[in-house]
Formats: sequence, structure tokens, C-alpha cells
Amino acid sequence: MKKLFVLSGILLIGGLVIAKAFLGNKKTYVTSDIPRFWEAVDSLKNASNRTDSIRIIQTLYLDRMSNEGRKFIDIREYTAAEYVRTLNKYPQYFKALRIKTNQIAAYQNLLDSTFKKLKTAIPDYETPTVCFAIGCFRGGGTTKKGTILMGSEIALADSTMDYSEFKGNLRVTLSAGVDLVELVAHESIHCQQHNAKNRTLLSIALQEGAANFLPAMILHHQVDLSKDQYAVAHECELWQEFKKEADSVNLDKWFFNTSTIKNRPPDLGYFMGMRICEAFYQKQTDKTKAINMLLDRSKYLEVMEQSGYNGTCPVK
Repeated sequence: MKKLFVLSGILLIGGLVIAKAFLGNKKTYVTSDIPRFWEAVDSLKNASNRTDSIRIIQTLYLDRMSNEGRKFIDIREYTAAEYVRTLNKYPQYFKALRIKTNQIAAYQNLLDSTFKKLKTAIPDYETPTVCFAIGCFRGGGTTKKGTILMGSEIALADSTMDYSEFKGNLRVTLSAGVDLVELVAHESIHCQQHNAKNRTLLSIALQEGAANFLPAMILHHQVDLSKDQYAVAHECELWQEFKKEADSVNLDKWFFNTSTIKNRPPDLGYFMGMRICEAFYQKQTDKTKAINMLLDRSKYLEVMEQSGYNGTCPVK
């Protein structure tokens, strides 16, 4: 029988630290799905066939998830069969990931500090709940009603891990390492955004761009473009292409295309949106009002117009 200890707001189950910080009755971190995942993985050794493996993942992980973890599964539409395929495909990576997940508590002071800085700068900022679960490489983070749902298999990736089992853009993205604080800060901005959820390319670009720009500006005081070398080098031509498609609802060329895009980096819509948001913010004298507009999804056309952004193209 596993022993449970409670010490200064920290819950320890079988030696795994599950930190809980409370604002009233609100949990800041939910990590209980992590040990359930590894319990299911360890139990796979008892499976005699694929059907058994699927049953084990279903009963020991998916059926026992936290309320927040269930939201993560529902949004991503993960199934037990997909987990079995993923575990069989990347066994060495999951061994390394296990070590990383045991270190989640060490990140929480950094995340607490990040939330504090964002709260100071952003009007009515509400600290989100952060749920760490493990998925099947179809997204590092998403949000649902004030909760950040982290796919830890992506969110905890760093450059020291073995990526020999991966191919293509997924290998490039993971092997470069993921900045967990940056990713959580990005998703926390989505928790603050509100109003109309228009699905055109421009509106999505500004929604995602604001979630990149605001943390970069607040936490670092300037936007670091060192990770966007291709986009910076091709900014004018990308803008010419982007503005022709701004009203389109087809996002395939600009977003969520890590596994499909060819001949250029994936997800360049994030860069375009961030640059428009940056241009808009720099032109505003009332910075608080500017932040509020960037968080209001219904203002995307006004943000675009007031930004004056032209992709750094030469003025004719």
C-alpha cells in the first residue's frame, strides 16, 4: 500500500512530489496524472497481446485521470490504442522522459515567478491552473476555461535527450529543446483572451501572436528573434503571401503543420502574428490599453490596421 504524506502544502505519493499551491481553493498545479501514466507503462510487462496493452492503458491511465487530465484527453482525442502505438514507437525517448517528469516540481518556482510578473503587467491577469499529463506528440500545450493542459512528452523535451527514434520536423522541433516557462506563459495568455473567436488566418495569427509577444515583452523587455532566423530573412515575402490569405479559414500553410509542411519551417503564422502585435504595441502611447486590445479577440482588425505592419518590405 502506498503511503501518503502531507507537508507544507506538498503531497507526496509513493515518493513522487505533487505540488499544490492554492489561491483560495484553486489548485495551481495538477501532476497526479503523471504517476498514473508510469504505473500503466510498468504494467504493460504483464500484457500478453496488444488487446491487453490497450486495456491496461485505458484502465490504469485514461480511466483514472484527474478532471483536468480528462479535458486534455478530450481535446486531443487520444485513445488507449494510440498510446500503445506511441510507446512502442519511441521506447528510448519515454525512458528519458520518465526522468524529466520526476523533476516537474523543480520547475514550479520558475512558473510561480513567471505568473507573478505577468500578473503585475497585465490588467486582471488570473493565474491559471496547470495540468501536466502525457500525450502522443500532438501538442505541447492547450487551454480550457482557465486551465493550461500540458503534453509533457513535448513540454519537457530538451536538447540532452535522445531523438534518434524521430524523423522530420518533429525531430527538429524536439531536439532544439522546449522552453517550458515560455510555453506555459504563452498558454497563460490564451487563458486571459476573450470575446469573438473568429477563425480566419489573421485572427488566429493575432491570437497566437499576442500569446508569443506579451510574455516576451513582459519577461524579457524585448522580443528575441534568434529562433526565427528563417522568418526574419524572409519576412517581406512571407508578409506578401500572408496578407493575400488573411481572410482565409484554411490555416494549413501557417499553423499546426509540423508533420506536413515542406521546404520551410512549420507554424510561421506564430511569427507573423507576433510581428503584427509588436508593431501595434510599439505605436500605442497607452500601453495598458494596448495590452487590453491584444487580449480582446474581437479587436483583431483594429490591431492590424493600427499596427501599420508591412513585413519590413521597402516602401514604394
